[in-house]
Amino acid sequence: MTPAALVALTSACPRAGSLAWRGGFHIINGEDCIPHSQPWQAALFKGDEFFCSGVLVHPQWVLSAAHCLQSSYTVGLGLHSLEDNQEPGSRMMEVLLSIQHPQYNNPFFANDLMLIKLNESVSESDTIRKISIASQCPTPGDSCLVSGWGLLKNGRLPKLLQCTNISVVSEKVCSELYAPLFHYSMFCAGGGQDQRDSCNGDSGGPLVCNRSLQGLVSLGQAQCGQPGVPSVYTNLCKFTDWIQKTIQAT
Repeated sequence: MTPAALVALTSACPRAGSLAWRGGFHIINGEDCIPHSQPWQAALFKGDEFFCSGVLVHPQWVLSAAHCLQSSYTVGLGLHSLEDNQEPGSRMMEVLLSIQHPQYNNPFFANDLMLIKLNESVSESDTIRKISIASQCPTPGDSCLVSGWGLLKNGRLPKLLQCTNISVVSEKVCSELYAPLFHYSMFCAGGGQDQRDSCNGDSGGPLVCNRSLQGLVSLGQAQCGQPGVPSVYTNLCKFTDWIQKTIQAT
């Protein structure tokens, strides 16, 4: 999003404060994931630069946030450290095409997901595995795990994939906090007193609840990890038909 768009949005929506796509590099108050405990985690690179995450949902398809779209990029699978793209068990995949949801950003910020088709199918292994998308929508209080790479709260880059546990909050809280932006394609999680949160750079990464992919990191307040201020995730239970039909048709 352009700075001008952020200013316009903030002016129109003072209760939401300053909003930002989660396109920087932070997991707040997380810890190193157990190596390859999130084997569906994908990393999106433009050249040698990591910029977003994704999730393997089919042997040849990765889900990510629609706002992560680039003209060209590669997808890393089976990575624990971003410092070594030749990590044993990892694959660097070329992209054949990317398909944003047809209603992405209509209305503003809504339907923030895209499918990325890899140049070939990948075989599952100890380090690379797809995850099923949740068929049920999230319930307030559900405990979920969000994962990503990038700058920590202390401003340093982690060497390894970071994980943190957060809880789903009610639609009422989410819609009031993010009014008038809130859309049925969204839900909120986080905002606890422990200040655990996704943040800039985690865009497109997985939020896993009850062993299923429940959401994708989308957006939130510019200042991450504020108590009482959850972040926004794409509500994937609303898109299972579109995802299945798009994969089957392409």
